[in-house]
Amino acid sequence: MTYIYDILLDFNADFYEFYEWEKKDTIIHIKKIPIFKVDNMMLDDLLTKKIQINDPFSFEILNKTEVFENKKIKTIKYAALFTDSYRVVAALLNDDLVITRLSDLQLDEELDALAISKRCNLIPITYNIIGTKKDYKFLTRNEIKIKKYLLAEIKNAYKENDIKKLEYLYFEFFNKVPKEETKIIEELVLSLDLEVNDKHKKLYELMKLANEKQII
Repeated sequence: MTYIYDILLDFNADFYEFYEWEKKDTIIHIKKIPIFKVDNMMLDDLLTKKIQINDPFSFEILNKTEVFENKKIKTIKYAALFTDSYRVVAALLNDDLVITRLSDLQLDEELDALAISKRCNLIPITYNIIGTKKDYKFLTRNEIKIKKYLLAEIKNAYKENDIKKLEYLYFEFFNKVPKEETKIIEELVLSLDLEVNDKHKKLYELMKLANEKQII
């Protein structure tokens, strides 16, 4: 088995490029982690779909990842690096072998891992696709945050039948009073399918401020 040593990882439910890591994130200092060369279809699925690895593979990675933590060495039950020799993605799996979190690598560490991967044999790993992920491929981490926040606000207002809040959101985004109450939700949600623009950002800041002051 091939390992990568002494790298930093930032596991999140969504995959973020290393330059989008934030100070508040929990950065893990990996002592060693196994790396597996897979085909590019699996890498694509890893990034765009929810997948569950088939059970035999669990024995390959069980307690193989070691982490520096408070001057001690601890193990992660199920974790691994997957690469197609062009990209490298770190994955964290739960006890059902569902991949729950992903991490990019820092550039220099990624280049080292890619160089090592070219000497690895392709490993056929079987898995099941159990769901899809929202496609955030061309969005920055901040844009993803804005979209998720606004969508949650819209859904919560709808769930609580808070028409006043929905009308406020609609007016602030479209700069007009909605003509049909039944169209408010539909048009607000559709607006989030557009590229994140200054209106989204303004509404995001307004909603954060409003929630902090609880004025809506």
